[in-house]
Amino acid sequence: MNCLIGVCRPRSKDIGGVNLKKLRNKTLTSTEFMQVWFHYDTDKNGFLEYVEFAQFMKDLFIKPKTSSITPKDVERYTKDMIKLTCTYDEDGDGKFEMAELAKVLKLERNFLENIIKQGIVSSKHVKSILSHYNSNDDNTIEGAELYAFVGDITRHFELKLTLSKVDEFVADITRKLGRDTIDEEAIKVILSEDSIKELRESFVNEK
Repeated sequence: MNCLIGVCRPRSKDIGGVNLKKLRNKTLTSTEFMQVWFHYDTDKNGFLEYVEFAQFMKDLFIKPKTSSITPKDVERYTKDMIKLTCTYDEDGDGKFEMAELAKVLKLERNFLENIIKQGIVSSKHVKSILSHYNSNDDNTIEGAELYAFVGDITRHFELKLTLSKVDEFVADITRKLGRDTIDEEAIKVILSEDSIKELRESFVNEK
């Protein structure tokens, strides 16, 4: 884990390899999206800069089983990159934030939205949440899974999805729990009506 500002971010080696070709034309879960993000944000500065985004684009658009990149591949890849850069780089700074990358990829509908709106987290909800975000069957949510879970809370509050904002939420939640992994009991605590209200009051005013 890469520990900064009181929170440990996942590293590429912590999340395993990411085969973007397998995810092409597929709606990504929040966990898959975060695994992609931490794989390509190699300097962990919260943005995909030109070199990182170029690698992402290459992996996304170069077809599987291509043994070499031809001039046509390069031309097509370059045009696609320029088109997507103009379309999704909202502030024109040549860097991509999480929210901008989420528009390039097909990100699933917020899994937590309806559960949080109900205000009551049942045992059935807890089990479905654990199953949805946990990618390695260890019955805990951690690393990129934790960022996915917290990212969906961020999206519920209609805050712009950025690494710095998710970092803040993760740091606050893990500080209160006293650990950086989440189990069934922790899910109940985090998504309780009082906890969600407290998180909203703490962070939404900074929107």
